[in-house]
Amino acid sequence: MEMRRIKLLDEFTASKIAAGEVVERPAMVVKELVENAIDAGADEIVIDVKNGGKKSIRVSDNGSGIHIEDLTLVFERHATSKIRSIEDLYDTHSLGFRGEALSSICAVSQVEMITMCEGASYGTKILAAGGKILKQTEVGAIRGTSIFVKDLFFNTPARLKFLKSDQAEAKSITELVSTLAISHPEIAFKYANDDRLVFHTPGKGDLGNAIFSIYETGILKHLHKISESHDDISIHGFVSKFDYTKGTKSHQLTFVNGRYVKSDVIKDVVQMAYRPYLMGGRHAVCFLFIDVPPASVDVNIHPAKTEIKFHDEGKIKQLIYMALKKSFHLYDQVPQVTFSEKEVFVKPSDSGRPEAILEPPTATYSQPAYSQPAYSPPAFTPEKVDFEAISQMNAFADDLVRESPEISRDSVYDGLVYIGVFDKTYLIFEKNSQLVMIDQHAAHEKILYEQFMHAFNNQEISSQMLLIPETVELDAMDMGALDQMASFIISMGFEYEIFGNSTVILREIPSLLSIQSAKLMFSEILEGTRTGIEDHIEEKLASRACKAAIKANDAIHSIEVDALVEQLSTLESPYTCPHGRPIVIQFGKPEIERKFKRIL
Repeated sequence: MEMRRIKLLDEFTASKIAAGEVVERPAMVVKELVENAIDAGADEIVIDVKNGGKKSIRVSDNGSGIHIEDLTLVFERHATSKIRSIEDLYDTHSLGFRGEALSSICAVSQVEMITMCEGASYGTKILAAGGKILKQTEVGAIRGTSIFVKDLFFNTPARLKFLKSDQAEAKSITELVSTLAISHPEIAFKYANDDRLVFHTPGKGDLGNAIFSIYETGILKHLHKISESHDDISIHGFVSKFDYTKGTKSHQLTFVNGRYVKSDVIKDVVQMAYRPYLMGGRHAVCFLFIDVPPASVDVNIHPAKTEIKFHDEGKIKQLIYMALKKSFHLYDQVPQVTFSEKEVFVKPSDSGRPEAILEPPTATYSQPAYSQPAYSPPAFTPEKVDFEAISQMNAFADDLVRESPEISRDSVYDGLVYIGVFDKTYLIFEKNSQLVMIDQHAAHEKILYEQFMHAFNNQEISSQMLLIPETVELDAMDMGALDQMASFIISMGFEYEIFGNSTVILREIPSLLSIQSAKLMFSEILEGTRTGIEDHIEEKLASRACKAAIKANDAIHSIEVDALVEQLSTLESPYTCPHGRPIVIQFGKPEIERKFKRIL
C-alpha cells in the first residue's frame, strides 16, 4: 500500500470542515444569528424559518447594526468585535465570541444581509455564497441587521442528506428559540415556522410573561419564585410545586450568566432536592438563572457553548440545594383540589347514558391571554450525586435555613380542627375556611421514615446478631479498603472479623436490613459506591416504614389523631410519603360553594 503524504488543505476545503463544527444543523444557524442579535443590543428579534430551516432562515433585529467599514470582515473567519486577546476567552460576557458564525454559515449556504448603524444615512445589502461576498449595494433600511439564509448545505450534499425531517429540524429550532427567549425576557421574540406564529414574547423583562407566552397557559400557577445569593453567586427563577411534575426532565432549564447550558452538576442537585417529595419517574419543572463571575466558569468546552464547567462545583451545588430547600419552606405545598363540572352534574340522556348538564368552568388567568402551543425542550439524562456530597449539602442547607429570619416555620398542620374520618382512612379537618384531608397511612409512614432516616444519618442504627454468621468474599482492592472504612462500617451496624486473605465473617448486621441486603451493602461500602448505599438504605427504610405504619381502614382514636398531626407538624418534608404520594390535600371554600351553587 502506497504511503499517503501529509498535505495542507486548500482554504475551500478547510472552511467547509470548520463550518461543519459550528453549523451542524439548521438550529445551529438560528442559534448563532440570534446570539449575535442579542450581543448587538437588540430588544426586538424576529425569527422566521421554512421547511425546518432547510429552505430558509431569516433573523431580523433592531440592534446596533454593523459599521460600514467592518463589512468586508463580516464573513472572514475569526473576525469578531467581542474579544481582543486570549485572556478575554476566560472573562466572556457576550454569547458569541469566536468569530466563526457568519463565515461558517456563508460557507455552506447563500446569504443576504441588510444592515445599518445608528446615525448612518443608508443601509448596506450584501449577497454572499460559498464563503465569498458576491455583491454589495446601498439600500434604504432601518437600524439593525436582517440576515436571510437560504439553501443550507447546497454545496455539501452529503451533510444535507443526513439532516432529519422538516418536522424534526423545526422542533429543534423551536426548542432552541424558546430557551433563548426565556433566557432574555427583556427582549421581545417573535418566532414563526412555515408562516405560522409559534409564539411572541412581550419583552419588558418579566420572566413570568416570557414563560407564559411559550408554555401552557396555566403553568405559572404551579410555579413559585426562587431567589438566593451568597458571596458573588446569585440564583433566581421559578421552580414547581410538588404536585406539578413531568415524566421527563424536559422542563428543567438552566441558564448561567444568561446563557442556556447543560450541566450535570445542576441537574443532579435539582434531582436530589426534589427526590423526597416526588413519586418515582416524576420530575420537577424549573427555570433557574445562575449568575457567577465570568472568570469562574469555562464555556469554551464546545463551540456550541452549552456545555460548561464550574471552577468551584461544590459552592454552586451547595447554594442551589439550599435555595431550593429554602423555597420549599416559604410556600404552601398542599395540593388544592378542584372538581370538574362534567364529573359532578349529569343527567340521563335518551340513550340511558349520563349526559353533562354543565360545561366545565373556563379557567381564567391574570396574564395576557396569549394563545400559544406548548413545546418540549430537549430531554436530559440524570446523573447521580455522591453520598458524601448529599450529606454535606443537607447539613449546609439545614444550617442556613434555620438561621434565615424570613422563613416561616409555621406548619401547614398547625391550627387544624378535627371533624371526622372518611372510610376509616382519610382524616378530615377544617382550617381557615379550608377543608383538609390527611391520608392516615401516608402520614404515619412518613413519620416513621423520617425517624428511621434520622437514626441512619446520626449513626444510631441498631444491630441484629446472626445465628449463623455469613461470609463475604472480597478482592484485594476491597480488603485494602477495609482498614480505612472500619469505623464507618461499625457505625452502620456491622460487626465482622477477617478470616484468611479474602474472606470476612459477618456476625452482626443492621437490624433494618435482610441478610442479602446487608451483604450487598457491606460490599458497596468497600467499593466506595456511596450513592448506591444511600439509595439502598432509603429504599429499605421506606419499605420498613410502609409495613409498620397505620394501615388504611385501621380505626384510630381521636387522641391518636392529635398525636399524628402533632408529629406531622415537626417533619422536615410533611407533604408526601416516602414514595411521593400526597399526605394532605385541601379544598377551598369557594370551590365547595360552587358545587352547592351558592356562588357561580
